[in-house]
Amino acid sequence: MLKVSAPGKCILLGEHAVVYGHPALAVSIDMRLEINIKKLSSKSEYHMIEGKEIKRNHHPHIFDAINEIWGADSQKLAFEISSEIPTSAGLGSSAALSVAISMGLVTLKNEKIDLEKISSIAHKLEADSQGGLASPMDSSTSTHGGCILLANEKLGKNWLYSRTLNNKKWEIHSFELHQNIKDVAIVIGNTGIHGSTGDLVKGVKKRLEENPKLIQDIEAINALTALGVNAIEQGDVETLGAVMNLNHTHLQNIGVSCKELDDLVSAARETALGAKLTGAGGGGCMIALSKNPKQTARDIELAGGRSYICKFGVEGVKIEDSMID
Repeated sequence: MLKVSAPGKCILLGEHAVVYGHPALAVSIDMRLEINIKKLSSKSEYHMIEGKEIKRNHHPHIFDAINEIWGADSQKLAFEISSEIPTSAGLGSSAALSVAISMGLVTLKNEKIDLEKISSIAHKLEADSQGGLASPMDSSTSTHGGCILLANEKLGKNWLYSRTLNNKKWEIHSFELHQNIKDVAIVIGNTGIHGSTGDLVKGVKKRLEENPKLIQDIEAINALTALGVNAIEQGDVETLGAVMNLNHTHLQNIGVSCKELDDLVSAARETALGAKLTGAGGGGCMIALSKNPKQTARDIELAGGRSYICKFGVEGVKIEDSMID
C-alpha cells in the first residue's frame, strides 16, 4: 500500500488584498491529510474509496485525478483517506487532498517526482472542482511546505515559478523560516461558522465601490505583508506579531471579520505576540502567534472557540510508505 501525506495551511498575511493584485503569505501547518492507495485485482470494475465506488459528484478531486494522471481504463485502485485538517475552515483541507492524490498517482506510475508538476496538477484539480476558479496558494503551500508568497510579479531571489490558469497568472515564491520563528507556535481558533469566500469577496468589492477610501486599508495590508516577510526572514517574532495585529484591524475595516472572530482574537492576544483572522473571514478561523501556546489555546477555548496548537512551516507533501503491490 502506498501512503502519502500533505499538510494543511493558514494564511499569515494578505487576505483580500491578494484579490486586488497584492501579495499574500501562507505557511504549512502540521495538520496533515493522509491517503492510502492500493491496486485492486484485474477483476475489479470500479475505483473504490472506503469500500464504495468513486463517483465524480461525491469525490470530484479523486475522480478527476484518476482521469488526469492514472487513466480511467487503467488498473483499478482503492483509496482510504484520513485527515487532521478541519474541513470548510480555510485551512487547506481540499488542497491537501488534491496534492496527496496527485503525488500518489504520479508515484504509482513510476514517474519522476517534480513538485512543480504536482502543484500544477493539484491546482487544476482545485479549479475544476470550483468551477474553474482557484488560487494556487493552497496547493503550492501544501506541495512545497514552508512559507509561500503569492504575488502577481516576480519578487527577487525567492521566486519559484509562474503559474497560469484560465488566462490568470501568478508568481510563486518560497521563503525560509528563521529558527526564531520555528520556536513559536501558531494557535488556531475555529469559530465553527462557515462563511462563503465568494460572498465575502463580493462584499468587499461593493464596500470599496461605496467608499473608495477603504482602498487605503487594502494598500496597508499590502505594506504589512512586506513587513511580515522581512520579519520572517530576520526571525523577528515580535514584529511579526505586531504586523498580524495591524492586519486584523484593516480586515475589520473592510468588513470581513465578525464578532466571533474578534472575540477569539481579543482573547488570544492576552498571551500571544499577535492574532488575526485567517482566510476569507465571516467566520472560519483565526490564528495567534504564541510563545505560550497552551495558555493561548485555553483562552481561545474559554472564549468559545475550538483550538489547535500547530507547528508551522512544516514539510510539504511526502511519501510515508512506498510499499506498492
